Amino acid sequence: MTANELTSAIKNRIYDGLSGNISNQSISNDQLFDEIDLVRADFVNKYSMTAKLNTKYLLQSLENLELKCTSLAYSSKCDAFRHSNDEVPALEVPVLLATPDDSAIEFLGLTNKQEKFPVYYDTSDILNHRVRIRTANKPFVWVDTTINANGMNTLYFFNLGKFNPLKFVSLRAMFSHPSSVIPFDPEYIDREYAAPAHMQMAILDAVTEKYIRYYRQMNAELQPNIQSDNIK
Repeated sequence: MTANELTSAIKNRIYDGLSGNISNQSISNDQLFDEIDLVRADFVNKYSMTAKLNTKYLLQSLENLELKCTSLAYSSKCDAFRHSNDEVPALEVPVLLATPDDSAIEFLGLTNKQEKFPVYYDTSDILNHRVRIRTANKPFVWVDTTINANGMNTLYFFNLGKFNPLKFVSLRAMFSHPSSVIPFDPEYIDREYAAPAHMQMAILDAVTEKYIRYYRQMNAELQPNIQSDNIK
């Protein structure tokens, strides 16, 4: 199911479950996108502890992402793609899914898919890359897993060498909230939602049940307190 189909199915189930008894339901698609993503994150956490999760179905692709020169030192001036030691090409992406083995990124490289860059999450891996003779001059990417002021992760590109100036890259990765890619992919709502079919159904059931229970509790008729009534 696409993200759009998921939201429509949830709304229809909610209205059917309430049997028309409540007419003032107001649920925006943005609100449902957030709810769906949060439930998905919960299921991913649960399923990751078993052999029931195929992470291939959690991947999303972002194409032609533009690199921008970013200063690693606040006092440094970033001048296009003429890099000093403090200036490197960088890319802001939606927050990546936290995985035990740092496997959120499946592919990060050239838009023609002919070159894939090594991706590191730990600064010690950067040092190891630089001291090895075989890799010292080869390009690599460091993922800053801290969330920046824009609510995103930053990817820094080093040793681009023959690829410099590199302007655009492709990314295929697992994101913490699939709907966060909307600014990068306007067609997101019409793409298959980033979850296997069995998880999509579980999400559908969980979100529907949550809203039906909420609306019923919110609109439940108050019952009179008869505990103090005289018993005849």
